[in-house]
Order: sequence, then C-alpha cells, then structure tokens
Amino acid sequence: QYFEESISPGQIRTSLANADPSNPSSTPALLRGMKWLLASMSKGRDVSDFFPHVVKLVGSHSLEVRKMVYIYLSRYADFDPTCRELALLAINSFQRGLADGEALIRALALRTMTSIRVRDVLQIQIMAVQRCAADTSPYVRKCAANALTKLFPRCGDTGKESCLEILTKLLEEDASTMVLTSALVAFTELCPERLDLLHKP
Repeated sequence: QYFEESISPGQIRTSLANADPSNPSSTPALLRGMKWLLASMSKGRDVSDFFPHVVKLVGSHSLEVRKMVYIYLSRYADFDPTCRELALLAINSFQRGLADGEALIRALALRTMTSIRVRDVLQIQIMAVQRCAADTSPYVRKCAANALTKLFPRCGDTGKESCLEILTKLLEEDASTMVLTSALVAFTELCPERLDLLHKP
C-alpha cells in the first residue's frame, strides 16, 4: 500500500517537513511517511534526499516512529557528504538515544553514531561504545562489540587501545552467549594475534 500511485515522494516530503515530532497528533502522518521510506529502501530505492526531514524526528513522541527513524538513519548517516554533515549536527540527539528506555533504540542509536566516518568524533564514538558495552541489554552489548570492528580501523594507537580494552572487558566479564559470539568475531577480525587478551590471569 505504500507504493500506491496516489502517494508521491513530494507528498511524503511535505508531510515529514510539516509534522511536529513532539506532538502526538502528528504520529499518524509520521508513521505513514516512515513506512513509505522503509518500504522504498526494501525495494532498493535511493531515498537519501529525505535525510534532512528524517534526522529531525529522532526525538519523536512515538516509539514506533523513533524505531523507523533510526533504521533509516543507520542506513544513510554516512551515505554522502551531505548526509554525513547533517548526521554530525544531530550527534547530540543520537547520544540522547543511547539513554532511551527501549533497548532497540539504544542499539540503533549506537549503530547510527558509529557509522559516521569522521575522525573528529571518534572519541565520542568510542565513549558511546564503552557505555553500550555495559548496557543491561545483551542485544545492546552485542551491538557494541560489532561497533568495535567499524571504529578500530579508523583509530590511532590510543583509540585502538581503548577499543581493545572494551573488547577485553566483554570477553572476560560478559556471560551472554550472544555478546561473547560477537566479541570473539571482533577479536578474530581485529587482533587475532593478541592471544594474551584471552589468557589474562
């Protein structure tokens, strides 16, 4: 239904641009617009030009809207220089997402933050991973382990050491099989020669 001829990209753009994410009465319009965007993405369509309208919705009153917004943003945050710049301007909003009451939102916020390939925010990204590595949700901790594989290649020596400290803590202290699996995959990809990390006294 989200590809009905009666629904045009222009209508969706106007609907998202005019909606107030803090007003519950805007939720139906936002849900309709975001469902159309995600359906377009699933069909392989490039809808990156909607990024300016979507990025402002991260603080939406609706949990369902926030979930769809972060799914979109995690796909396009590093898509091109324009999206990257807008994502950087919204990084404080992504940081607030790390404290969301829903584990999925925290995980998606982390995925979005760590997809932005800009050296100036590497330290903020590492701190976000460190925070999520201690999250109460195993799923969020798993996403933190996965994020290390994205950040590590971009880091200098100090940043790489911080990433390895986070990884070591997960390997030594996490009891979740889901988390340990992702941590071991990260270990194999990032530092397979560092067996000392697996055998600390």
